[in-house]
Amino acid sequence: MINPKNGRVAIRERQSSEQADILIAGDCCPRLVAEERVLDGQANDILAPLHDIFAAADLSLIQFETPLTTDDTPICKSGPNIRCHPGTIDFLHAWGGDVALLANNHIGDFGPKAAMDTIAQLRDNGFHTVGAGENLAAAYRPLVREVNGIRIGILNFAENEFGSATPERPGAAPLSPALNTRQIANVAEAVDCCLVVLHGGNEHNPLPSPRVVEMCRTFIDAGASMVVNIHTHCPQGTELWHGKPIVYSLGNFYFPERSVKDDPTNFWYVGYMVRFSIDMDGATAMELIPTTFTPEADTVKPLTGTQREGFFKYINTISAPIADMQELRRFFECWAASSGYPRAFIKPSWTTEDFDAPTPNPKLLGLRNLLTCEAHNELVTTYLRLVEEGRRDEALARKPQLDKLGKASFMLD
Repeated sequence: MINPKNGRVAIRERQSSEQADILIAGDCCPRLVAEERVLDGQANDILAPLHDIFAAADLSLIQFETPLTTDDTPICKSGPNIRCHPGTIDFLHAWGGDVALLANNHIGDFGPKAAMDTIAQLRDNGFHTVGAGENLAAAYRPLVREVNGIRIGILNFAENEFGSATPERPGAAPLSPALNTRQIANVAEAVDCCLVVLHGGNEHNPLPSPRVVEMCRTFIDAGASMVVNIHTHCPQGTELWHGKPIVYSLGNFYFPERSVKDDPTNFWYVGYMVRFSIDMDGATAMELIPTTFTPEADTVKPLTGTQREGFFKYINTISAPIADMQELRRFFECWAASSGYPRAFIKPSWTTEDFDAPTPNPKLLGLRNLLTCEAHNELVTTYLRLVEEGRRDEALARKPQLDKLGKASFMLD
């Protein structure tokens, strides 16, 4: 349970004199008005409220969810193609951290060249990268850093949407749980501390799905010292599994929307960073650092006062069902029953010619995403099982409770 006053969890006593603090920030994409601000030289001002927190970390990582390119080469996909001007790398300089996590569903949005140009630019500017590369082998390659005498191995995987690497094509490291489990075991044997960062899950769902929970626990059992998931654009809870921390979603760190929504309870603007204190045997403590960014994208700041304490109480509330798989499954059934994703099968008018088309066919890529992205597939199959069992209305009975969990009501304090 998170301490509701300071967001800390004491995991165990320190076993070695070597120690370090690892800080991880969630989804970051300095697009739209943020791009304008960064190119106008405002990056340091945007992040000024967090500079002391960044400076105190021995190793900092951020989920950088965009290619840096001006190339007009959007790939054929379902969902938005996102890019940022190469000059927005100044945002990362203002952050001042170490590692850009690149396994995500947008790094390949403007093609293999843009992805590789992004990796090259990040490295040329002094940042390490993990989770993407010139081919599958490179994308899967772990990043190993020695910090205060502790060897830390970092692995970064993303669910199978668009822009994944193949044996011949650049892109993100795709999630493949059986293979990833072996990779984790191998890295864990070679380092003192193995950190696994995932990119996946159901967007805007305040609770992780049963599949995500089982997968993260399996990765801990395989040798991971800590597992962190990112992607849902809202915070999710935490747990200790066999004495090792799992963070189910950090939410957004800095990801401006196309249209400003003046709603303080919108979790799009509220997330958290996590700080792990580690020794030679993994995590000894975990601290949550809740943050918010303004809809106008002019600042990112830590929560304070009653909002901060309200956030910690909220995290404890949404963490409770994770310990009860039956309860968690009921919540996920409600999420699936109320989702509009399965209705995507109604809208298209597919023909034989669509399936035989020699070039990428946009009409089929929504179908591809529903079937091959693990989060979408789990949602659709759960929905269809509820229909088969005649339990959809039963599952929807929890919707008021789930809707309440989806609001950052503590931000009104």
